[in-house]
Amino acid sequence: MRQPILQQPQQSHSLSPQKYSSPNLRVPFSSTDLTQFLPYALSTPGVQTARGSPDLSRTNSSDDLSDWMKRNGNALDAAAPTPTDGVSDAEAAMLNEKRTRILDGIRKLLLHQRFLCLLAQAMMQFGAPLHHLEDNLSRMARHLCITATFTTMPGLILISVEDTATFTSETKIIRCPNGYDMHRLELTDRIFRKVSKEKIGVEEATRELDDVLSAPPMFAWYWQLLNWGLTSWSVCLVAFNGSWLDSLAAFVLGIMAGCLNMLASRLKGFTNLFEVTVSILSGFFATVFQRWLCFGAVTLSATVVLLPGLLLTTGIIELTSRNMHAGTIRTAYALTIAFIIAFGINLGNNIFVEIFSKPERLPDMNMSVCKPVSQWWWWLAYPVAILSISFIINVHPRNWHACLLVAGVMFAVFWVLVVHLELKLIGPVVSAFVLGLASNIWSKVFGHNAYATMLPGMMILVPGSVGVRGVMAMLTSTADVSNTHLVAQMVQTALSIMAGLFASSFVIYPRGKKQSALLTV
Repeated sequence: MRQPILQQPQQSHSLSPQKYSSPNLRVPFSSTDLTQFLPYALSTPGVQTARGSPDLSRTNSSDDLSDWMKRNGNALDAAAPTPTDGVSDAEAAMLNEKRTRILDGIRKLLLHQRFLCLLAQAMMQFGAPLHHLEDNLSRMARHLCITATFTTMPGLILISVEDTATFTSETKIIRCPNGYDMHRLELTDRIFRKVSKEKIGVEEATRELDDVLSAPPMFAWYWQLLNWGLTSWSVCLVAFNGSWLDSLAAFVLGIMAGCLNMLASRLKGFTNLFEVTVSILSGFFATVFQRWLCFGAVTLSATVVLLPGLLLTTGIIELTSRNMHAGTIRTAYALTIAFIIAFGINLGNNIFVEIFSKPERLPDMNMSVCKPVSQWWWWLAYPVAILSISFIINVHPRNWHACLLVAGVMFAVFWVLVVHLELKLIGPVVSAFVLGLASNIWSKVFGHNAYATMLPGMMILVPGSVGVRGVMAMLTSTADVSNTHLVAQMVQTALSIMAGLFASSFVIYPRGKKQSALLTV
């Protein structure tokens, strides 16, 4: 539960298993028994290895959990002789029974810790909101009777597991890339709920998590490549005031950006050059055809997947949720990406100007000079934009209709308030509130993942009102009042989206949501 404002600063989630222990999950031995038999159970190097959880980097679909437990069980059995010298048969039988219970308890603890590590890795890797991740892991640790402390940052999870019987602790460091895979995140959420409600055992849940983590991509590479172009084409018409010719150029540049993304996934050294390379090429080709194209609409549409609007909004949400580490890192990273894109577009423009001596070809980011299509065409391009974004973040096709419906309601409100009534401040707040309200109601009625349903509409709301304005401000050569206003508008719109989403979550779940690992944004 979030702490009140102006009280204690954010603390780590430390918890005790005794209060929340479930009968079928409780470790079947006392601390006295463990103190008596621990020297025997931990007397050889083989058992020292068995105490730790498996290396997560070596986990794959062929790693059979039963074989792993069998190997560790054999090590424990060989290393834990029963002290039966000088005792009667009855006492020896009692000691053997205690020894068996202790070894079973150790196996259970190892299995629970491994499941908790896999769950943390999956939720981080598939894009779970970090400001809820520590609470979710703490709830699961309580359910599994594990005393643990969690610290999460983008790409990094620290888990400190404490042993109250022996007064020792073990710190597990989990590093994994950040991304958005809504289908596999929904599968992880289902496993979380089934374990919380004790519908499946921890061993079966661990096996299912292994399968989720090792699952192949949902869509083939050529569909992913085509989708980059469709995303740039549709967003150019809807968000950037582009014409049909601008959208065609954005489609070609979007395909080029998709090719470079595939290259970056195969060449590790090119990963750090991906964003700046896409920006340079977009700026160069937009300058070449600047006589017939709108420079701002084409360049920003080609880099729409890279724009830091969603990163900035997520960082502000995490800062508002008192998650200082994650919020600060993500906000700083979003600003860095904005600078990289701005630098790349300017560099691409300057390369053409210097080579062909065309000083009049300036990087004009003013959208008012563009020749947009009729606003009625937006209703044709908008569904394409939502479906393409759902494709990028791997929403399962059976949930695309939910994303279309929720985002369509949001876009209708945004179109009325911002486009027609010109309510620049109230419009994003109300639109974000309607988006969060519709997604949470849909989740409550049909049991779908509210976060996955909400994210495509949020990504449409963010680039047009946050990312674009930020990049435009970065690309302006002179500092004046209008540029300062654009920077302020960027932060203001992110705050507006944050307020609307939190308000909608409070309306639907005033006491929070306990059954799922994903509350909302």
